[in-house]
Amino acid sequence: MPDVSVKCFYFNEQALWKNASEIKKVLISVGTKKFAAIVSDAESAMQLAKQIIATKYPYILPIRCIAHHINLITSHIIKLDFAKSVFKKCQTIITFFKTFYHAGAALQEDIIDSFIKGRGLKTSVKTRWFTAWNCCNSIIRLENSLKNVS
Repeated sequence: MPDVSVKCFYFNEQALWKNASEIKKVLISVGTKKFAAIVSDAESAMQLAKQIIATKYPYILPIRCIAHHINLITSHIIKLDFAKSVFKKCQTIITFFKTFYHAGAALQEDIIDSFIKGRGLKTSVKTRWFTAWNCCNSIIRLENSLKNVS
């Protein structure tokens, strides 16, 4: 079976032709008729490379990855003052319970006693919008336990 692993494409002046060439190699090694679409991020060299492939193989659709678009949209939303304020407050609560052992232990005990699914408070990673969602959602999910230990 041919190697169809995800390739690392180049993003410089020659990116357009390099990306198109690498995509074409994968298509040919697997068989172009086995593909219905090519999905990638919205980077311009990738978009143009997919267009070149779609011109040569009109039955292969160039599709943008929805996850990248959601990430871009949510990264813009989280920069709004309201969202920043809410997110910062959630992080403050989480930091408190992660920093102070007795408070964190009491919260964990209440979570277990209350049979709450999803475990404890979730921290976030700046580059991943979904972790920001998990962070805020964990506060909402644990609202009663947070009230019980306060």
